[in-house]
Amino acid sequence: MEFKVRKESQTLMEKTFNTYERRGCVRTYQLGSMLKAMRPDLNIEQTQLEAIAAEFDTSREGKFDLDTFNKIAIRFLVKQARRESDSFIHKHEIYLSDFADN
Repeated sequence: MEFKVRKESQTLMEKTFNTYERRGCVRTYQLGSMLKAMRPDLNIEQTQLEAIAAEFDTSREGKFDLDTFNKIAIRFLVKQARRESDSFIHKHEIYLSDFADN
């Protein structure tokens, strides 16, 4: 499954990566903070984050370059978007009070 990322989103991911990176990579323990920096309301389960990080960390070094970080971030952002849209599927009527900002 391939996701297309809008230019603004990619720029945000690059800025976030550049804020945390040292020597061209970020570490596993930084991923949660980086995702929260991009989207503070993101629901991150630590075990799920560790499982996805392990999936992308083929060398088992705990280091991720920008490309790999983008893939991990997209996975979480898309999953969160799906959760949010799924929360309205069962409803027949949606009210303004259903949204967090109200």
